[in-house]
Amino acid sequence: MNELKAPSLQSLLESDHGSADSLLAESLQLDIEDLDEVEFSIPPTGALSTLDSILSEFEADSDIASQLSLPIPTPTPSIAEDGCVRGDGSGGIGSIMRYAMMQGVSAQISSAADRVSAGLASSCAVSALIAVGTSHGHILTFDVTQTLRWAHQDKNGQGAVGALAFNPDCTRLLAGYARGLVVMFDTQSGDALRNVYDAITPNTGVLHVKWTSRSALAVCADSGGSVWSLSFTRKLGIRGCSSRCLFSGARGEVCAVEPLIINASSHHDLDQYCIVALATLSKYFIVTIRPRLKVIKYHALQGPADCLPLLAWQMVLIQAADTTRTVDPVIVVGRGNQLFFHQLFMTNGRITLLYLRHVQMQANLLSAHWLGPKCVGCIDTSEILHLIDVRSSRELECIDMANAGLVYGSAQFKGLATGGNVSPALALAGTHACYNSISARGTQLYILGSRSLHLIGVRTWTERINYLVKNQRWQEACDLALDGYRAAADRPKRKAQAKERIIALFQEYIATSARAPDYCLGAIVKCLITIGQMDLLCSELWERLENTSLFLQHITEHIEQEHIRSISPVISQALVDYWQQLSPAKLEEIILKLDWMCLDLNQVLKAVKRHKLYRAQIYLNTKALNDYTISLTELIPLIDAEQPDLGNCLLVYISSCLAGRGYPSGEIDIESVQNVKHDVLRCLTSLHSANSEQEELPYPYLRALLKFDTRETLNVISLAFQEKEFSGELGFSQRKRIINILLEIMTPENATWAEIGCLLNFIAQQISQQCLPCDTQLLQKVLNYLAEDEIANESARQHSERETAWHELLVNNCLENISNDEEQLVLANKARCYYVEEYLLEKLRRFDTILECYLNNSLRHETMFVYMERHVKTPERKIYTQFKTHLKSLLNINAKEVARIVHFHFMDELSDLLSVASDDEKSLFIFLENLHRRRANISQEQCEQLLELLCKNKPDQVTEFLETTENYSTETALNIVNRYELKMAALYLYEKQQNYQQAFDISMELFACANSADVEARAQDVCSLCERASAHLGLKEREKYWFTLIQVVLPREDLKSITKSMLHQASQFVDLTNLVQLVMNTHNVSGNFGDIKILLMSMLMNSRLETEALGNALKVIGHDLHTKFAKRRKEACRGLWVTMMRCVFCNQRLYNQTNILILGACGHAMHEQCADDFEQKILSNKNELNNVSNDDVDDDPYKCPRCQITIKPNVLCNPVTLSKPSQNMSNVKNNEDMMRKNEIGVLKLKAPPKKF
Repeated sequence: MNELKAPSLQSLLESDHGSADSLLAESLQLDIEDLDEVEFSIPPTGALSTLDSILSEFEADSDIASQLSLPIPTPTPSIAEDGCVRGDGSGGIGSIMRYAMMQGVSAQISSAADRVSAGLASSCAVSALIAVGTSHGHILTFDVTQTLRWAHQDKNGQGAVGALAFNPDCTRLLAGYARGLVVMFDTQSGDALRNVYDAITPNTGVLHVKWTSRSALAVCADSGGSVWSLSFTRKLGIRGCSSRCLFSGARGEVCAVEPLIINASSHHDLDQYCIVALATLSKYFIVTIRPRLKVIKYHALQGPADCLPLLAWQMVLIQAADTTRTVDPVIVVGRGNQLFFHQLFMTNGRITLLYLRHVQMQANLLSAHWLGPKCVGCIDTSEILHLIDVRSSRELECIDMANAGLVYGSAQFKGLATGGNVSPALALAGTHACYNSISARGTQLYILGSRSLHLIGVRTWTERINYLVKNQRWQEACDLALDGYRAAADRPKRKAQAKERIIALFQEYIATSARAPDYCLGAIVKCLITIGQMDLLCSELWERLENTSLFLQHITEHIEQEHIRSISPVISQALVDYWQQLSPAKLEEIILKLDWMCLDLNQVLKAVKRHKLYRAQIYLNTKALNDYTISLTELIPLIDAEQPDLGNCLLVYISSCLAGRGYPSGEIDIESVQNVKHDVLRCLTSLHSANSEQEELPYPYLRALLKFDTRETLNVISLAFQEKEFSGELGFSQRKRIINILLEIMTPENATWAEIGCLLNFIAQQISQQCLPCDTQLLQKVLNYLAEDEIANESARQHSERETAWHELLVNNCLENISNDEEQLVLANKARCYYVEEYLLEKLRRFDTILECYLNNSLRHETMFVYMERHVKTPERKIYTQFKTHLKSLLNINAKEVARIVHFHFMDELSDLLSVASDDEKSLFIFLENLHRRRANISQEQCEQLLELLCKNKPDQVTEFLETTENYSTETALNIVNRYELKMAALYLYEKQQNYQQAFDISMELFACANSADVEARAQDVCSLCERASAHLGLKEREKYWFTLIQVVLPREDLKSITKSMLHQASQFVDLTNLVQLVMNTHNVSGNFGDIKILLMSMLMNSRLETEALGNALKVIGHDLHTKFAKRRKEACRGLWVTMMRCVFCNQRLYNQTNILILGACGHAMHEQCADDFEQKILSNKNELNNVSNDDVDDDPYKCPRCQITIKPNVLCNPVTLSKPSQNMSNVKNNEDMMRKNEIGVLKLKAPPKKF
């Protein structure tokens, strides 16, 4: 068989059921013998897939499919795999989306257009089958192998196929035409089962046709904006259809319709409802059609006028904040460049719509479809497809689909087939309509071109890895593989599959990179380490490497990050040799993080000793040799004060051993803990070393550690004393033995006083914590050290430690058998241990000298003020007496805190305190200054005293002080500042006295003496002074000051920048004629008009602007007055409402042809004749109250007798009458002229008014 031929499309159209043969083969000339089965992946004949197996294909990466058990049949494309949509070959596609042109379907569409005039494609629908409608009314239906199943031609002249829709089980196909016809087809035979001509509004076309979740119910939208439900019936074998209008286009034109389809096997709470989403150009709705029509939710939807709304449903697995997981429908609503996601669910028997998130795109959108439960595919107006990850709102990938020739349904939205009877808004928005030319199915998106059908699929995890491997993108492939492996951490089955795929990826890498195995080596190593395949890493990969340096560097990174603890001995040997040459310090870090069993001990021990890697040596001695003392005996003699790393390392090691912990991390085996502690302690306290010499002093190891760092060594021993081995009677004896050893080592001949002091402090702490028995001889020795008057080279820290140790002994009553408190107090004072002295004074209740202890102890100065604040109100503490005595010292320490305490507690004694500080001018100044900053209420004399001190010490702050303070005499202040020649301060005071002549003279003097940098600022100061003074002076005096200033400023070239503004300011206060004459007569200024033209024009311009501003202000004020008057008039003309039909005073009915007075907003009323009695009653009550109290009672406002609401006075004094109503209330509008003549205020009622 050399050729494949199929019947023509015309023969298919003329037949009853069409043909199952493909039209594509007609144009193909294939030589079957030339096809390579391996190249084209042709399966053997016995392994061909059946149609049932194809239809039941399962999307392995769809989480929601696994939750709902949804079979998603996927049409198999004839693929130009991974080819770009653009024909010029520019650009490529990423690893996530896969593009394919469905060659079989495209060839049939093109053939139908050319051979039988079917027209170009106009709409499509995809399910288990593919249906394509054309502009001339033809429908072509294909199966998943792209074979044409049947074709249908419309012979009724209904125009283009505008919409197609398969029902959920793909047994029926609905087609909507441009002139309003709706046809139902049997998808197996292609027979037209129903032709519905009157389903929608007459003379409109079908825009949408959609099946709902009910098998016999569909919805349809027409070009008039209405939505109809189509109920299909079959009675007595006769098929019928009844339509019902759900939404009228007169109330808003519906542009988008999207029913919610839930798989019947999912058993969701919303199964019982038939839910549809509708969208107009201004809002969107969620409605239920069954069991009854009801709007669940609606919301405004804004966007550009030329953009249609977008709707799409998807079942999504959602995890709530309480970690509960549910599968609920999520709708994406979009318009313009906005996408909104909402979750629909049942709660307490009600359907609820919950907002989830908002995504903003860069361009306006044409369509939005779900591609699986995690991604949304959006096509923008530039026909670029964007894949959006919903959870992160991040764009994953994009493809340019401009060359696909996307079909737009603008003709249907403009109603061209029905005479264009659509609204302009819908016609404009439908310019880029593509609802029925883009369809989504599972994770695939179908895009219909005029002669082609394109498929965009989202690759699965495995497919993406295969694609990246195929394109040699190993780094991305490895990263993606690891992401999938980590994501499946809580799913054992998926984790095992991911592990197998990573192993396969490694095998592919080995096979592909045989010539260059170093390429992307780090990613491969990371993958194998993550999945725990160290055998592959150390065997196949290691053996193929020629240059191992890069491999060893990658392995080192993972060791440092503690991803691996063990490697093969071969690699470990190479690793040690490599880093021994490059960086011994890094080698030590690697050894500490590796399991010693994978190391060559002979090689490693030689390396650590050669490079003095002490931590690694200790680690190997303890872990590999299980000897915890050899490190001490070998390394302690090597301790050198100039290289403290070894000493510190040994101290940490000893502390870890005595605490039962491993070094550098981990724990010692429980069975070995006791032996390790005993061996280490025995080694430290051994009398002599193994290879001792005759000159060796006793206890060489402990002596060396104390010599290196006494304090830290004692800290290690202190931590060891907290272990359970040192508790009990035996433990106490062991502690005492160690203390005696320490005392034997730390003698004045072999140690400094500072080192001995550390030991004695340590002993004192142990005794105070009851960790040692109270030995009188030992305590006496400790006390003698603590009470030393002076210790050479004692630092502040050592002195503080001595005080702390002494204080702890006193607190725990350890010294009560040696000396009493009085003796301790004398010793503490001599030793300058003020903390101890303070404690003893508190204990002896001698509070009058405690403050002195705080003053002498510089470390407790901050605490001193807290102490005073706490006890200031306790008389026996005598805080004020001590405060007054040591006031100067306190001011030197912290004057701010002193002022705060005085301000809060001692303001009444301020004069006494100032007298104490008066003999020290500095202290007095600091004291007064801080009180002033706290806004304390000081007297005028004290304020003037502070002013004089400021003049002496901080003259630059005097002016600010005078401006912010008023509590001083101006004359006195003037004398003070003049005495110290402070011109600016004197200027301020003269102006305050309104002595403007003196102020002006001083300001001109300062101006004349100013340097070039400050001259402009000084001129502005003089100008400001003249402006302020002009408000209080006459015209002649104002001109005198201004003209004097201007005569000085005008000739100066360096003040040209401010001359104009200064003249403008002067023009507001002086005669303009004189000013212009002055300018023209000033030296260095010529008298022609050109020189002052700019000045005069500026003055006139400012005058005009000010005139306009004044006019605008008058207009605004007039408008405000008019608004207020209109509001008051509206309130005066407002109708009054009677809420009660009885008089509140006499309780009689109101509608008996009598005039009434409405009291106020409460709506209560009374008869007009009752108003006088009511007023008389109120006046009589006031008179009675005046007689009883003999005082005038204030004129209280009148109040309603019933509700006590205040009544305006003019209600009773000036009653307002309403016009008399006519007998027929409907004739009121006809008698407006008569009503204007009647007075307002009295209403005559015949019947109770109605309350609306």
